[in-house]
Amino acid sequence: MTNSASAHRNKINQVLNLQTFEHQRSAANKAFDALSKTSRAVVIAAEMQSGKSGIALALACMQRNSLDDDAICERGQLKDTLYLVTMSDIALQDQAKTDLAHCPNVVVSNFSNFKKALNIDFKRQPPKLIIIDECHYGSTTEAIRYSRIFDYLESDNTGCKVAFISATPFGALYAAGSDSILRHNFHTKLVFHKTSDEYHGIRQMHRNQQIIKLDSEQRDFCDDSIMRRRFINQFKEHTSSGWSLVRVPNNSAQKAKKILIKQGIKEEQIYILGQKLIDVADEDLTSFDDFKREFETAQLFDEKIIAITVAGFRAGINFGQVMKETLIATWDSTIANIAAVVQANIGRACGYHNNLHAKHYTNLDAIGAYSALLDYLENDIGSKGNADETNFEGLHQLFEDICEKYEVNGFDRGTLVAPEKEIQISRKKDDSKTYMTSTYLAVPAKLEEEDPDFTLFTQNEDFLNAIKLIRNELLKEGGPIRKTGRALRGDHQNWIKAQWVNGVTYDDFSQSCAKQKTLQFIQSINNNEAIEFNTIVNPGGGERTEDKTVMASIFSVHNLSKQTDAYKRAMDEDDVFEMCDLLKVEYDSSLIVLFHRGSFSQDLTDTKPKFDPDIKQSRIRDHSIFR
Repeated sequence: MTNSASAHRNKINQVLNLQTFEHQRSAANKAFDALSKTSRAVVIAAEMQSGKSGIALALACMQRNSLDDDAICERGQLKDTLYLVTMSDIALQDQAKTDLAHCPNVVVSNFSNFKKALNIDFKRQPPKLIIIDECHYGSTTEAIRYSRIFDYLESDNTGCKVAFISATPFGALYAAGSDSILRHNFHTKLVFHKTSDEYHGIRQMHRNQQIIKLDSEQRDFCDDSIMRRRFINQFKEHTSSGWSLVRVPNNSAQKAKKILIKQGIKEEQIYILGQKLIDVADEDLTSFDDFKREFETAQLFDEKIIAITVAGFRAGINFGQVMKETLIATWDSTIANIAAVVQANIGRACGYHNNLHAKHYTNLDAIGAYSALLDYLENDIGSKGNADETNFEGLHQLFEDICEKYEVNGFDRGTLVAPEKEIQISRKKDDSKTYMTSTYLAVPAKLEEEDPDFTLFTQNEDFLNAIKLIRNELLKEGGPIRKTGRALRGDHQNWIKAQWVNGVTYDDFSQSCAKQKTLQFIQSINNNEAIEFNTIVNPGGGERTEDKTVMASIFSVHNLSKQTDAYKRAMDEDDVFEMCDLLKVEYDSSLIVLFHRGSFSQDLTDTKPKFDPDIKQSRIRDHSIFR
């Protein structure tokens, strides 16, 4: 092939015609048309497993094809598109590299390596287009990662366009509201991806009565229920090869396996998928790739198997066509926001297939709300494809109304961006001095007792003093009473960092929730692993680890979230009892977990980046319910 403009364009057209479908090209065309006019940003809403990678591939092709004849023949202008995977999962990044391999102008990276990709892969020219996949993750508690990208787009590369892609972009749409950088400077356009008739997604499953409602008291797979019996019987009575999927909290995988065995399913038919789970030995875990191979073997011998996975495991995976066609049933214990439900089991089962028999046991209210949101995006937004900029007025209220109608209160409002005038110099202190963690203690608070003797649990004076101060806070104002905004105030209490765990922060089935973090810290200490006290304290503005002696997490039914519309504002007794069981502590309505600072580490301190006291605060403001 000669180095001519026509040769390069022929190659691009071959990729478009052979590697993408018409519906993907249509969505990409709408998005690129908007970017070529007044919009600097587009949000592409594409349903689960509907071909987001194909849309990204088409966008990259269109970006390259937009070059003039001289530029398209110049090697130095080849790399012009940066594709960012929001999550740091290497497997997902490798999957994206495979999906986009036919586009030599694309560089695949993730948020963590964003700057590195710019310095290494875009030495000759900055990217002209940035594509951000799964943008809904950017509107959760880690949305601060967007700050660097927004700063780059506003300050260093003002000509670059950005495309956000997600099946659940509602957080990103909130971020495109009246207080957002996307709204003010980027003239954001919303594009809805209209799938082909062959697509079998959540709305089609809903209409086909393949979705079985699990009420909140039925969702725990480890509790006996009529629904669980139906799920197990459906698997046992299935007459051909196939597989089922059960999704449970991180500490319930082994228990779920024992339940299945007790119900007559052979142990060799059951596989637990995940990494470093609390109740499962590493040798008893199976990777998703290994499970695919086990599935293929089961197909050869006309056998059935079951996968047990946990919340957060490999979000974004694709089961593949054969696995989708032979899926028998799924069970999802998720009770979090819409995105958490939709992105899980049922979302993985969507695609271009004809499986009309699989049943999906899940949160039907969340599914109904998602379907209603898609209907709006398709009918009201999708039909206005020629507008240069989407009018987002009323979009917030519509989402609120739909979530209220379906009683899905755990809706993630994502992030907002503060106006320039609110930018201030950070008050964050230098926390490079690194300390190790020496020990921990878990004790019941015993609030019903007037003067319990905690020396029966420990002789550590710091722990004893911390317990006293925590009890005093819980018993204030004639308590214990349910209350928001608890804190240990006063200079004499600054040596303690306290986390008052409530119904929102306790367990959203993510690795960052209070339950999982506490259990992970304790497991590391029990395994004699070195763990930084800085990581446990995680100091905020104006704090330093060196000023803290004790870190305390208080799990209590009396802690109330400030999020009035949260799914669950306070922990219930069963939640606290669950933590008591896991930490082998007697049942109580309040549980105190304490970590003690250990020795100073000069080696680790020396490896920390040099502290810059003049760093400005980010304009990103987190409005997620999971804070």
